Amino acid sequence: MSKTNTQIETLLRLVCEGAGSQAKTPSDFQIIAAYVKQRTNENLALNTLKRMWNYGGITSKPRQATLNLMARTVGYRSFEDFCEHYGDCSPSSDIVLGGGVKVQDLVTGQRLMLRWNPNREIVIDYLGNSAFRVIASENSKLQVNDTFQAAVFSTGYPAMLANVIHGDSYWSLYEIGQQGGLTLVRLLPSEK
Repeated sequence: MSKTNTQIETLLRLVCEGAGSQAKTPSDFQIIAAYVKQRTNENLALNTLKRMWNYGGITSKPRQATLNLMARTVGYRSFEDFCEHYGDCSPSSDIVLGGGVKVQDLVTGQRLMLRWNPNREIVIDYLGNSAFRVIASENSKLQVNDTFQAAVFSTGYPAMLANVIHGDSYWSLYEIGQQGGLTLVRLLPSEK
């Protein structure tokens, strides 16, 4: 399978979500480099990262080794494996459709209910800075008091959760709703 710009864009988006970075400032690239190092134990030059995101108008065709390293950062053996999992990485999977909530639109203390198949449900409390805490859980591996970071929740699409603290365990990246996406994303009334 040959790499496409859409597949690369999807990979870069997942790296940003995992690192909790926007890839818009020099310090963002330092955060991403540290995240790559933490996940793979390999260094990636800041200039290489900036070229990947076309920062400052600098661009070049990414090397296969760089794509493989980025794919390993988000939990795949290689870029080829990443592409097999994401298929053609169609652009529509990057668009947040109706029924979605962007984290940037939330305020601290707001709660969301998320559902996905088969029969999974969590209620989460927004802590600020893209962080959430699970306050109720049914049939999910996520349990009460687990925390994570996320950027968006949209019905019909899986949600990528980053930096999950699950009891004594740490998961860099965890995907919910792999089969069919989230079936419900609901903003709950605030607690008085």
